[in-house]
Amino acid sequence: MAEPGEAGNSQHEGEAAETKKARRGASRLREENEALKRQVSQLEEEVQQLRDKWMRAVADLENFKKRSTREREEYFKYGNEELLRGMLPVVDNLQRALNHAENHDNREALMEGIQMTLRQFLSVMERFGVAQIDALHRPFDPSRHEALMQVESPDHEPNTVVQELEKGYLLHDRLLRPAKVAVSKRTQT
Repeated sequence: MAEPGEAGNSQHEGEAAETKKARRGASRLREENEALKRQVSQLEEEVQQLRDKWMRAVADLENFKKRSTREREEYFKYGNEELLRGMLPVVDNLQRALNHAENHDNREALMEGIQMTLRQFLSVMERFGVAQIDALHRPFDPSRHEALMQVESPDHEPNTVVQELEKGYLLHDRLLRPAKVAVSKRTQT
């Protein structure tokens, strides 16, 4: 059996151990609490930084939208400027031809001036990617030609373009306007 003083001592030691254990647990909880507070503080800073980045990104996107809208409006408003500049000399030459026709009776000179102006006009169109469709004496192509009539022609294979009533044009590889044509058909016997 244990001595009475020993039991009290043992109980006191047990309480001291419990207190020590409780203090270590409290200390550990305080450390964990401090660590969690630091982590929360870091996360709050990170959230603030991400919020700032997000706000800047939203502002940049809004600025981009406004700039894109303005550029698109300017493009539609002034997109044909270069083409129109190229057309101005053609207009000038047509005006000169008309003025020349009023002052002279020389039909050949007037025709020559109009032909030169037409060549200049076609050259400007070519610079901007417009090309004439060469249809005459070629097989009829419904993707490039619009047949307005058929004519009997013993000199041509059937479905051959024998007359070009209106020129057709391509803008690069896209059809701008089909050529309006007369197409041959077999002669009826």
